[in-house]
Amino acid sequence: MTLFKTSKLSMAGFSFPAMPLAAFLQSKYILLMPLYAITMGLDAKAIAGIFFTTKMFDVVTDPIFGVVSDRYRTPWGRRRPWLVVGTLILMLAIYMLFIPTGKVGANYLFGWLIVVYVGWTLTTVSHTAWALELSPDYDQRTQITGWLQVAAMIGMMLVALTPAVLEQIGSPTHAEKVAAVGWMLIILLPVAVFTCLRSLAEPEAPPPAHIGFRRALAIVAGNWALLRLLAANAAITAAYAVVQALFVFFVTSTLLLGERTGFILFFLMVGGMLFIPVWVKLAQHFTKHATMQLAVLYGMAVPALLFFLPPERLWLTALAFLFVGAITSAHELLPRTMMADVCDQDQAESGTERMGLYYSLLQLSSKLAAGFMASAIYMGLSWLGFDAKTGGQNSQAMIDNVRYLIVFTPIAAYVLVVLLMWKYPIDRERQKELRRVIDERAGN
Repeated sequence: MTLFKTSKLSMAGFSFPAMPLAAFLQSKYILLMPLYAITMGLDAKAIAGIFFTTKMFDVVTDPIFGVVSDRYRTPWGRRRPWLVVGTLILMLAIYMLFIPTGKVGANYLFGWLIVVYVGWTLTTVSHTAWALELSPDYDQRTQITGWLQVAAMIGMMLVALTPAVLEQIGSPTHAEKVAAVGWMLIILLPVAVFTCLRSLAEPEAPPPAHIGFRRALAIVAGNWALLRLLAANAAITAAYAVVQALFVFFVTSTLLLGERTGFILFFLMVGGMLFIPVWVKLAQHFTKHATMQLAVLYGMAVPALLFFLPPERLWLTALAFLFVGAITSAHELLPRTMMADVCDQDQAESGTERMGLYYSLLQLSSKLAAGFMASAIYMGLSWLGFDAKTGGQNSQAMIDNVRYLIVFTPIAAYVLVVLLMWKYPIDRERQKELRRVIDERAGN
Protein backbone atom coordinates (compact mmCIF):
# COMPACT_ATOMS: atom_id res chain seq x y z
CA MET A 1 0.00 0.00 0.00
CA THR A 2 1.58 3.28 -1.19
CA LEU A 3 1.10 6.24 1.14
CA PHE A 4 0.11 9.62 -0.24
CA LYS A 5 2.89 12.23 -0.14
CA THR A 6 2.78 15.94 -0.92
CA SER A 7 3.94 19.26 0.51
CA LYS A 8 2.03 21.19 3.14
CA LEU A 9 1.66 24.08 0.69
CA SER A 10 0.03 21.83 -1.92
CA MET A 11 -2.27 20.32 0.69
CA ALA A 12 -3.28 23.78 1.92
CA GLY A 13 -4.04 24.86 -1.65
CA PHE A 14 -6.03 21.72 -2.34
CA SER A 15 -8.07 22.22 0.86
CA PHE A 16 -8.86 25.88 0.07
CA PRO A 17 -12.39 25.27 -1.39
CA ALA A 18 -13.51 23.84 1.95
CA MET A 19 -13.21 27.37 3.33
CA PRO A 20 -15.97 29.12 1.32
CA LEU A 21 -18.06 25.93 1.13
CA ALA A 22 -18.15 25.62 4.92
CA ALA A 23 -18.70 29.37 5.25
CA PHE A 24 -21.81 29.07 3.10
CA LEU A 25 -23.11 26.14 5.11
CA GLN A 26 -22.52 28.02 8.37
CA SER A 27 -24.24 31.17 7.19
CA LYS A 28 -27.25 29.38 5.69
CA TYR A 29 -28.93 28.74 9.03
CA ILE A 30 -27.26 31.32 11.27
CA LEU A 31 -27.69 34.29 8.92
CA LEU A 32 -29.87 33.41 5.93
CA MET A 33 -32.92 31.98 7.70
CA PRO A 34 -33.11 34.96 10.09
CA LEU A 35 -32.74 37.32 7.10
CA TYR A 36 -35.96 36.05 5.56
CA ALA A 37 -37.70 35.99 8.95
CA ILE A 38 -36.53 39.36 10.29
CA THR A 39 -35.95 41.53 7.20
CA MET A 40 -38.23 39.95 4.60
CA GLY A 41 -40.96 39.28 7.15
CA LEU A 42 -41.74 35.72 6.06
CA ASP A 43 -43.59 33.61 8.60
CA ALA A 44 -41.36 31.19 10.53
CA LYS A 45 -43.59 28.28 9.53
CA ALA A 46 -43.28 29.23 5.86
CA ILE A 47 -39.49 29.43 6.10
CA ALA A 48 -39.38 26.08 7.89
CA GLY A 49 -41.53 24.47 5.20
CA ILE A 50 -39.41 25.89 2.38
CA PHE A 51 -36.09 24.80 3.86
CA PHE A 52 -37.41 21.30 4.53
CA THR A 53 -39.20 20.87 1.19
CA THR A 54 -36.16 21.92 -0.84
CA LYS A 55 -34.13 19.27 0.97
CA MET A 56 -36.37 16.61 -0.60
CA PHE A 57 -34.93 17.63 -3.97
CA ASP A 58 -31.54 16.39 -2.76
CA VAL A 59 -32.90 12.91 -2.06
CA VAL A 60 -32.91 12.40 -5.82
CA THR A 61 -30.06 14.60 -7.03
CA ASP A 62 -27.31 13.70 -4.55
CA PRO A 63 -27.13 9.91 -5.18
CA ILE A 64 -27.58 10.40 -8.93
CA PHE A 65 -24.66 12.81 -9.08
CA GLY A 66 -22.59 10.52 -6.86
CA VAL A 67 -23.06 7.67 -9.35
CA VAL A 68 -22.43 9.90 -12.38
CA SER A 69 -19.24 11.39 -10.95
CA ASP A 70 -17.89 7.92 -10.11
CA ARG A 71 -18.71 6.35 -13.45
CA TYR A 72 -17.84 8.95 -16.08
CA ARG A 73 -14.31 10.10 -16.76
CA THR A 74 -13.18 13.06 -18.83
CA PRO A 75 -9.68 13.95 -20.10
CA TRP A 76 -9.60 16.39 -17.15
CA GLY A 77 -10.56 13.79 -14.54
CA ARG A 78 -13.71 12.69 -12.73
CA ARG A 79 -13.93 15.40 -10.07
CA ARG A 80 -12.43 18.57 -11.58
CA PRO A 81 -15.10 19.46 -14.21
CA TRP A 82 -17.99 19.15 -11.74
CA LEU A 83 -16.11 21.25 -9.17
CA VAL A 84 -15.89 24.11 -11.66
CA VAL A 85 -19.51 23.85 -12.86
CA GLY A 86 -20.82 23.65 -9.31
CA THR A 87 -18.83 26.74 -8.30
CA LEU A 88 -20.37 28.86 -11.05
CA ILE A 89 -23.89 27.77 -10.08
CA LEU A 90 -23.18 28.39 -6.40
CA MET A 91 -21.86 31.91 -7.01
CA LEU A 92 -25.03 32.94 -8.85
CA ALA A 93 -27.37 31.42 -6.27
CA ILE A 94 -25.49 32.97 -3.34
CA TYR A 95 -25.81 36.41 -4.95
CA MET A 96 -29.57 35.99 -5.38
CA LEU A 97 -30.15 34.61 -1.87
CA PHE A 98 -27.80 36.76 0.20
CA ILE A 99 -28.26 40.06 -1.65
CA PRO A 100 -31.94 40.12 -2.68
CA THR A 101 -33.24 43.30 -4.30
CA GLY A 102 -36.21 44.73 -2.42
CA LYS A 103 -38.82 42.60 -0.70
CA VAL A 104 -38.97 39.04 -1.95
CA GLY A 105 -41.36 36.25 -1.11
CA ALA A 106 -41.59 32.54 -0.47
CA ASN A 107 -41.39 31.51 -4.14
CA TYR A 108 -38.16 33.46 -4.58
CA LEU A 109 -36.60 31.76 -1.55
CA PHE A 110 -37.80 28.31 -2.66
CA GLY A 111 -36.49 28.63 -6.23
CA TRP A 112 -33.03 29.91 -5.38
CA LEU A 113 -32.60 27.39 -2.59
CA ILE A 114 -33.09 24.64 -5.18
CA VAL A 115 -30.40 26.21 -7.36
CA VAL A 116 -27.95 26.71 -4.49
CA TYR A 117 -28.35 23.07 -3.43
CA VAL A 118 -27.49 21.88 -6.95
CA GLY A 119 -24.30 23.93 -6.91
CA TRP A 120 -23.51 22.79 -3.37
CA THR A 121 -23.90 19.12 -4.32
CA LEU A 122 -21.63 19.38 -7.37
CA THR A 123 -18.87 21.17 -5.49
CA THR A 124 -18.82 19.37 -2.16
CA VAL A 125 -19.22 15.82 -3.50
CA SER A 126 -16.50 16.43 -6.11
CA HIS A 127 -14.03 18.04 -3.73
CA THR A 128 -14.49 15.69 -0.78
CA ALA A 129 -14.58 12.49 -2.87
CA TRP A 130 -11.33 13.65 -4.48
CA ALA A 131 -9.81 14.22 -1.02
CA LEU A 132 -10.88 10.83 0.32
CA GLU A 133 -9.38 9.12 -2.72
CA LEU A 134 -5.91 10.58 -2.07
CA SER A 135 -4.83 7.88 0.41
CA PRO A 136 -5.80 4.27 1.20
CA ASP A 137 -4.37 4.51 4.74
CA TYR A 138 -6.68 4.56 7.80
CA ASP A 139 -4.75 7.21 9.75
CA GLN A 140 -3.53 9.28 6.81
CA ARG A 141 -7.14 9.77 5.74
CA THR A 142 -7.77 11.42 9.10
CA GLN A 143 -4.84 13.79 8.48
CA ILE A 144 -6.17 14.70 5.03
CA THR A 145 -9.65 15.27 6.40
CA GLY A 146 -8.05 17.37 9.13
CA TRP A 147 -6.62 19.67 6.47
CA LEU A 148 -10.11 20.10 4.98
CA GLN A 149 -11.53 20.78 8.42
CA VAL A 150 -8.94 23.47 9.17
CA ALA A 151 -9.95 25.25 5.96
CA ALA A 152 -13.62 24.75 6.83
CA MET A 153 -13.22 26.22 10.31
CA ILE A 154 -11.39 29.24 8.89
CA GLY A 155 -14.35 29.74 6.56
CA MET A 156 -16.78 29.52 9.46
CA MET A 157 -14.66 32.02 11.39
CA LEU A 158 -14.85 34.42 8.44
CA VAL A 159 -18.65 34.19 8.58
CA ALA A 160 -18.44 35.38 12.19
CA LEU A 161 -15.61 37.86 11.64
CA THR A 162 -17.27 39.72 8.77
CA PRO A 163 -20.33 40.84 10.80
CA ALA A 164 -18.09 41.42 13.84
CA VAL A 165 -15.94 43.88 11.89
CA LEU A 166 -19.05 45.68 10.62
CA GLU A 167 -20.34 45.88 14.20
CA GLN A 168 -17.09 47.54 15.28
CA ILE A 169 -17.20 50.27 12.64
CA GLY A 170 -20.92 51.00 12.65
CA SER A 171 -24.42 49.72 13.37
CA PRO A 172 -25.18 47.44 10.42
CA THR A 173 -28.59 45.90 9.89
CA HIS A 174 -28.91 42.13 9.70
CA ALA A 175 -29.44 42.44 5.93
CA GLU A 176 -26.18 44.37 5.57
CA LYS A 177 -24.29 41.70 7.52
CA VAL A 178 -25.72 38.96 5.30
CA ALA A 179 -24.88 40.89 2.13
CA ALA A 180 -21.28 41.34 3.28
CA VAL A 181 -20.95 37.59 3.90
CA GLY A 182 -22.50 36.93 0.48
CA TRP A 183 -19.91 39.08 -1.30
CA MET A 184 -17.14 37.40 0.67
CA LEU A 185 -18.33 33.97 -0.55
CA ILE A 186 -18.68 35.13 -4.16
CA ILE A 187 -15.10 36.43 -4.17
CA LEU A 188 -13.55 33.48 -2.32
CA LEU A 189 -15.16 30.63 -4.28
CA PRO A 190 -13.46 31.06 -7.69
CA VAL A 191 -10.09 31.90 -6.10
CA ALA A 192 -10.26 28.80 -3.89
CA VAL A 193 -11.27 26.43 -6.68
CA PHE A 194 -8.60 27.76 -9.06
CA THR A 195 -5.97 27.28 -6.34
CA CYS A 196 -7.21 23.74 -5.67
CA LEU A 197 -7.04 22.76 -9.33
CA ARG A 198 -3.45 24.00 -9.53
CA SER A 199 -2.32 22.28 -6.32
CA LEU A 200 -2.84 18.53 -6.80
CA ALA A 201 -3.58 16.05 -9.56
CA GLU A 202 -6.44 13.62 -9.31
CA PRO A 203 -5.30 10.10 -8.40
CA GLU A 204 -5.65 7.45 -11.06
CA ALA A 205 -8.91 5.55 -10.59
CA PRO A 206 -9.27 1.91 -11.64
CA PRO A 207 -11.80 1.19 -14.40
CA PRO A 208 -15.22 0.65 -12.84
CA ALA A 209 -16.41 -2.94 -12.60
CA HIS A 210 -19.72 -3.64 -14.26
CA ILE A 211 -22.24 -4.76 -11.64
CA GLY A 212 -25.99 -4.83 -12.06
CA PHE A 213 -28.17 -2.15 -10.50
CA ARG A 214 -29.89 -4.56 -8.13
CA ARG A 215 -26.62 -6.00 -6.83
CA ALA A 216 -25.10 -2.53 -6.51
CA LEU A 217 -28.14 -1.39 -4.51
CA ALA A 218 -28.13 -4.55 -2.38
CA ILE A 219 -24.47 -4.02 -1.45
CA VAL A 220 -25.20 -0.46 -0.32
CA ALA A 221 -28.37 -1.44 1.58
CA GLY A 222 -26.61 -4.36 3.27
CA ASN A 223 -23.62 -2.31 4.41
CA TRP A 224 -24.42 -2.02 8.13
CA ALA A 225 -21.33 0.07 8.83
CA LEU A 226 -22.62 2.57 6.25
CA LEU A 227 -26.14 2.66 7.71
CA ARG A 228 -24.84 3.19 11.24
CA LEU A 229 -22.49 5.94 10.10
CA LEU A 230 -25.25 7.70 8.17
CA ALA A 231 -27.52 7.61 11.21
CA ALA A 232 -24.76 8.90 13.51
CA ASN A 233 -23.87 11.63 11.03
CA ALA A 234 -27.53 12.67 10.83
CA ALA A 235 -27.77 12.88 14.61
CA ILE A 236 -24.58 14.95 14.90
CA THR A 237 -25.72 17.27 12.12
CA ALA A 238 -29.16 17.67 13.71
CA ALA A 239 -27.55 18.62 17.02
CA TYR A 240 -25.48 21.37 15.43
CA ALA A 241 -28.39 22.54 13.26
CA VAL A 242 -30.24 23.35 16.50
CA VAL A 243 -27.37 25.60 17.61
CA GLN A 244 -27.18 27.23 14.17
CA ALA A 245 -30.94 27.82 13.85
CA LEU A 246 -31.31 29.25 17.36
CA PHE A 247 -28.02 31.14 17.62
CA VAL A 248 -29.25 34.58 16.52
CA PHE A 249 -32.46 34.31 18.55
CA PHE A 250 -30.65 32.99 21.63
CA VAL A 251 -28.01 35.74 21.57
CA THR A 252 -30.54 38.45 20.71
CA SER A 253 -33.59 37.54 22.77
CA THR A 254 -32.24 35.45 25.65
CA LEU A 255 -28.81 37.02 26.22
CA LEU A 256 -29.74 40.53 24.97
CA LEU A 257 -26.49 40.83 22.98
CA GLY A 258 -27.95 41.18 19.49
CA GLU A 259 -25.50 43.89 18.47
CA ARG A 260 -22.56 41.51 19.10
CA THR A 261 -23.75 38.33 17.36
CA GLY A 262 -20.78 38.30 14.97
CA PHE A 263 -18.30 38.68 17.83
CA ILE A 264 -19.82 35.78 19.78
CA LEU A 265 -20.12 33.58 16.67
CA PHE A 266 -16.41 34.11 16.06
CA PHE A 267 -15.61 32.51 19.43
CA LEU A 268 -17.83 29.53 18.58
CA MET A 269 -15.69 28.95 15.48
CA VAL A 270 -12.38 29.52 17.30
CA GLY A 271 -13.31 26.69 19.67
CA GLY A 272 -13.77 24.35 16.73
CA MET A 273 -10.46 25.38 15.17
CA LEU A 274 -8.48 24.86 18.38
CA PHE A 275 -9.80 21.32 18.80
CA ILE A 276 -9.06 20.00 15.29
CA PRO A 277 -5.61 18.62 16.25
CA VAL A 278 -7.16 17.11 19.38
CA TRP A 279 -9.71 15.08 17.40
CA VAL A 280 -7.06 14.06 14.83
CA LYS A 281 -4.63 12.84 17.51
CA LEU A 282 -7.36 10.99 19.40
CA ALA A 283 -8.55 9.25 16.22
CA GLN A 284 -5.00 8.16 15.44
CA HIS A 285 -4.34 7.00 19.01
CA PHE A 286 -7.63 5.16 19.53
CA THR A 287 -10.05 4.63 16.63
CA LYS A 288 -12.26 7.00 14.68
CA HIS A 289 -15.52 5.69 16.10
CA ALA A 290 -14.21 5.77 19.68
CA THR A 291 -13.15 9.37 19.13
CA MET A 292 -16.63 10.19 17.86
CA GLN A 293 -18.06 8.80 21.10
CA LEU A 294 -15.63 10.91 23.14
CA ALA A 295 -16.56 14.00 21.12
CA VAL A 296 -20.29 13.67 21.68
CA LEU A 297 -19.81 12.86 25.38
CA TYR A 298 -18.02 16.19 25.59
CA GLY A 299 -20.89 17.70 23.59
CA MET A 300 -23.36 16.46 26.18
CA ALA A 301 -21.50 18.16 29.02
CA VAL A 302 -20.83 21.67 27.69
CA PRO A 303 -24.45 22.81 27.07
CA ALA A 304 -24.66 23.36 30.83
CA LEU A 305 -22.61 26.50 30.16
CA LEU A 306 -25.44 27.89 28.04
CA PHE A 307 -28.12 26.80 30.49
CA PHE A 308 -26.72 28.95 33.31
CA LEU A 309 -25.44 31.82 31.14
CA PRO A 310 -26.81 35.18 32.38
CA PRO A 311 -27.93 37.96 29.98
CA GLU A 312 -25.75 40.89 28.93
CA ARG A 313 -22.42 39.29 29.87
CA LEU A 314 -20.42 39.59 26.65
CA TRP A 315 -17.08 38.04 27.61
CA LEU A 316 -18.64 35.27 29.67
CA THR A 317 -20.87 34.45 26.70
CA ALA A 318 -17.89 34.45 24.32
CA LEU A 319 -15.98 32.08 26.62
CA ALA A 320 -18.98 29.74 26.91
CA PHE A 321 -19.35 29.54 23.13
CA LEU A 322 -15.61 28.92 22.80
CA PHE A 323 -16.04 25.66 24.76
CA VAL A 324 -19.32 24.80 23.03
CA GLY A 325 -17.61 25.26 19.65
CA ALA A 326 -14.95 22.64 20.39
CA ILE A 327 -17.16 19.84 19.08
CA THR A 328 -18.02 21.60 15.82
CA SER A 329 -14.81 20.44 14.10
CA ALA A 330 -15.56 16.82 15.04
CA HIS A 331 -18.94 17.03 13.29
CA GLU A 332 -17.43 17.01 9.81
CA LEU A 333 -13.97 15.55 10.33
CA LEU A 334 -14.84 12.17 11.85
CA PRO A 335 -17.79 11.11 9.64
CA ARG A 336 -15.86 12.05 6.49
CA THR A 337 -12.75 10.06 7.30
CA MET A 338 -14.87 7.11 8.47
CA MET A 339 -16.80 7.16 5.18
CA ALA A 340 -13.58 6.51 3.24
CA ASP A 341 -13.15 3.28 5.24
CA VAL A 342 -16.77 2.32 4.62
CA CYS A 343 -16.14 2.80 0.91
CA ASP A 344 -13.25 0.31 1.19
CA GLN A 345 -15.72 -2.29 2.45
CA ASP A 346 -17.97 -1.60 -0.52
CA GLN A 347 -15.03 -1.81 -2.95
CA ALA A 348 -13.83 -5.10 -1.46
CA GLU A 349 -17.29 -6.57 -2.01
CA SER A 350 -18.37 -4.93 -5.28
CA GLY A 351 -15.00 -4.69 -7.03
CA THR A 352 -15.53 -1.02 -7.93
CA GLU A 353 -14.63 2.22 -6.18
CA ARG A 354 -17.71 4.38 -5.50
CA MET A 355 -16.41 7.20 -3.32
CA GLY A 356 -18.62 9.81 -5.00
CA LEU A 357 -21.77 7.80 -4.31
CA TYR A 358 -20.84 7.07 -0.72
CA TYR A 359 -19.90 10.64 0.10
CA SER A 360 -23.09 11.88 -1.59
CA LEU A 361 -25.04 9.62 0.79
CA LEU A 362 -23.15 11.07 3.76
CA GLN A 363 -23.88 14.57 2.53
CA LEU A 364 -27.53 13.66 1.94
CA SER A 365 -27.90 12.46 5.52
CA SER A 366 -26.44 15.78 6.70
CA LYS A 367 -28.75 17.81 4.47
CA LEU A 368 -31.90 15.95 5.50
CA ALA A 369 -31.04 16.07 9.19
CA ALA A 370 -30.11 19.75 9.12
CA GLY A 371 -33.13 20.70 7.01
CA PHE A 372 -35.52 18.72 9.15
CA MET A 373 -34.14 19.95 12.46
CA ALA A 374 -33.82 23.61 11.46
CA SER A 375 -37.35 23.50 10.04
CA ALA A 376 -38.65 21.76 13.17
CA ILE A 377 -37.05 24.45 15.34
CA TYR A 378 -38.68 27.24 13.36
CA MET A 379 -42.02 25.42 13.38
CA GLY A 380 -41.66 24.92 17.12
CA LEU A 381 -40.88 28.59 17.73
CA SER A 382 -43.88 29.60 15.66
CA TRP A 383 -46.12 27.14 17.50
CA LEU A 384 -44.89 28.45 20.85
CA GLY A 385 -45.63 32.01 19.75
CA PHE A 386 -42.06 33.31 19.48
CA ASP A 387 -41.86 36.52 17.45
CA ALA A 388 -38.52 36.85 15.67
CA LYS A 389 -39.16 40.50 14.83
CA THR A 390 -39.61 41.65 18.44
CA GLY A 391 -36.30 40.33 19.76
CA GLY A 392 -35.98 40.74 23.51
CA GLN A 393 -39.62 41.83 23.85
CA ASN A 394 -40.86 38.23 23.87
CA SER A 395 -42.25 36.96 27.16
CA GLN A 396 -39.86 35.51 29.71
CA ALA A 397 -41.41 32.06 29.23
CA MET A 398 -40.76 32.31 25.48
CA ILE A 399 -37.16 33.40 26.05
CA ASP A 400 -36.65 30.45 28.39
CA ASN A 401 -38.00 28.08 25.73
CA VAL A 402 -35.24 29.19 23.35
CA ARG A 403 -32.67 28.38 26.05
CA TYR A 404 -34.19 24.94 26.72
CA LEU A 405 -34.18 24.06 23.01
CA ILE A 406 -30.56 25.07 22.37
CA VAL A 407 -29.34 23.19 25.46
CA PHE A 408 -31.34 19.95 25.64
CA THR A 409 -32.08 19.03 22.00
CA PRO A 410 -28.40 18.40 21.07
CA ILE A 411 -27.92 16.25 24.18
CA ALA A 412 -30.67 13.87 23.04
CA ALA A 413 -29.06 13.56 19.59
CA TYR A 414 -25.63 12.85 21.06
CA VAL A 415 -26.96 9.97 23.17
CA LEU A 416 -28.03 8.27 19.93
CA VAL A 417 -24.53 8.73 18.46
CA VAL A 418 -22.90 6.98 21.43
CA LEU A 419 -25.19 3.99 20.94
CA LEU A 420 -24.66 3.83 17.16
CA MET A 421 -20.87 3.88 17.51
CA TRP A 422 -20.81 1.13 20.14
CA LYS A 423 -18.80 -1.82 18.72
CA TYR A 424 -18.63 -0.20 15.28
CA PRO A 425 -17.31 -2.88 12.86
CA ILE A 426 -14.57 -1.02 10.92
CA ASP A 427 -11.54 -0.29 13.05
CA ARG A 428 -7.90 0.12 12.01
CA GLU A 429 -7.20 -3.62 11.62
CA ARG A 430 -10.41 -4.30 9.70
CA GLN A 431 -9.63 -1.46 7.27
CA LYS A 432 -6.16 -2.91 6.62
CA GLU A 433 -7.74 -6.28 5.81
CA LEU A 434 -10.11 -4.60 3.35
CA ARG A 435 -7.21 -2.82 1.63
CA ARG A 436 -5.37 -6.13 1.27
CA VAL A 437 -8.37 -7.60 -0.53
CA ILE A 438 -8.58 -4.57 -2.82
CA ASP A 439 -4.85 -4.58 -3.59
CA GLU A 440 -4.79 -8.32 -4.29
CA ARG A 441 -7.66 -7.98 -6.72
CA ALA A 442 -5.84 -5.12 -8.48
CA GLY A 443 -2.64 -7.21 -8.64
CA ASN A 444 -0.64 -4.84 -6.42
